[in-house]
Amino acid sequence: CNECNADTTKGKNDNGRESIMHYVTDINPDAIRIAKWTAEVNGIPLEEFHAIQCDLASKINDPVDVLIFNPPYVPTPDEEVGSNGIEASWAGGKDGRVVLDRALSDISRLLAFPHGVAYVVVVDDNYPEGLAMIMKERYEIKVIPILRRRARNEFLTILRMTPTRMFQRKE
Repeated sequence: CNECNADTTKGKNDNGRESIMHYVTDINPDAIRIAKWTAEVNGIPLEEFHAIQCDLASKINDPVDVLIFNPPYVPTPDEEVGSNGIEASWAGGKDGRVVLDRALSDISRLLAFPHGVAYVVVVDDNYPEGLAMIMKERYEIKVIPILRRRARNEFLTILRMTPTRMFQRKE
């Protein structure tokens, strides 16, 4: 699943509770169906939950406070990326970065300044240090690893990304 989850605060709802908009995107219709079911069984109000079948976060335009991205990160032949088979959920192409690299501009575009934060899952094969350098130099986003765990044959790292300046939106 090329999954991106984003939340943004939208003020108070009718019950006086802070309203949080939840956006989930995925190219896989089954993942969208499961996300809707998960939201329902967890009591997230329908008016606060938007599951969108699309590529990455291409259909989200509002700045977000929290973005969670679990891209397909396994290094594979590029032709497996974006296929219709199950391998699309893990196939990351060269260095496992094909989908992740395409998402970097979306991440920078979406993070609310100054408190927006993205959490992105990577593996060592994705060269997280190089990814951090790209985010800093191109988008002025600070990247720090916050968690590292072994999961069977790979080490997963969660990168925390925060903007250091307001993104200049094109009109």
